[in-house]
Amino acid sequence: MRHFNLFTFLYLAAGVCLTAIALGHPDITPNLKTTLLVNAGLLYLASVLSTFPFWHQSRLRSEARLRDQPTWQRNFLMIAPWLIIALTLVTAIPDLLNHNWATSALARGSVGLPLILVSAEQLFIRSQIRQES
Repeated sequence: MRHFNLFTFLYLAAGVCLTAIALGHPDITPNLKTTLLVNAGLLYLASVLSTFPFWHQSRLRSEARLRDQPTWQRNFLMIAPWLIIALTLVTAIPDLLNHNWATSALARGSVGLPLILVSAEQLFIRSQIRQES
């Protein structure tokens, strides 16, 4: 049975936006267009995979394995999604602002979008597990 959740739609919406940017600007170089379309494809793939139960179950199992880790690893793995999100935003936002939201800066910033969404999904699942227990 497939189930749709908030992150399915976020992956899909981000993929549509990147595709629209790639196909809507005729002056984009082929390398930038390829980068945008590959990132959009990764987001489309994540949106399809997130509808299957194994996607959610693998997230839950990774949280369960987290409890069995030594303390230092558990602490690092607890903050890893936050670090990924923060580092991606700290590098992408200044680049976008310095280049006045140019298409090349958007293409470079789009590389981190799948990482941010997967990390945010992991944090969301972690918060759901904590609420249940």
